[in-house]
Amino acid sequence: MSEYDFGLARGYDERQPVVLLLDTSASMGRPAGHPRIDELSDALARWFDGVRAEPRLRARVEVCLITFDSRVRAFDSDRDRLVPVEEADPDRLFVPVDRMRPPRLEASGLTRMTEAVETALDLARARHRALQDRRVQVRRPFLWVLTDGAPSDADGAAMDPAALAGTAEKVRRGEERGECVLQAIGVRGADLELLRVLTPKGALMLEGLDFGRILDVLFQSSDRVGAGQAADEIHRQVADRAEHERRMRLLEERFR
Repeated sequence: MSEYDFGLARGYDERQPVVLLLDTSASMGRPAGHPRIDELSDALARWFDGVRAEPRLRARVEVCLITFDSRVRAFDSDRDRLVPVEEADPDRLFVPVDRMRPPRLEASGLTRMTEAVETALDLARARHRALQDRRVQVRRPFLWVLTDGAPSDADGAAMDPAALAGTAEKVRRGEERGECVLQAIGVRGADLELLRVLTPKGALMLEGLDFGRILDVLFQSSDRVGAGQAADEIHRQVADRAEHERRMRLLEERFR
């Protein structure tokens, strides 16, 4: 039994796989004096360090971290670095949320989002089935994309809706079959209309929230979702949670 089969080892009877897809393209290296990629790296480190205080998340959630720029890479915790997905061992990519120690991220290259999403769909589907085969109670995997741009093709051109249709159809089928839920989170610079092609009800612009609060919205929403809820209802709950966080931020600024 893998050391990552924490539910079996600790007696928990439910698992929630999460694939976190992070945009590390060149645009995340801006602005020059205070690049967003550094903000994201700092937020990831703080959030995963603080998750020890969240017993319900620690008991259920396992995370696979994927980055996408001109390449799609996955974080291999054994080697403590990002590796090309084709070189990664799929059985070792999902780790308990409180054992995730994310790497320091660097920004470069294009925005190969569609390749990352399709890779995540494959990994999530395989993980879901593997846990079912082991008779572990498992919820449908969540796929969360964080981006400040638009999906690009191999030449760096922004993809149009027609070019995204194939990936969007795979997402739609996965959600209908209960295999996944895809949430696409845009920050300043993201193309919300294209994100809505990939996930019509799961695309949100959250440029008013810092990365730490965005992670809170996503992970805390996962803890409030019922096991049998439809994808549309899950998307609505995430949107409601994000709106609550936005209002809280505005109140904090008003009374600061």
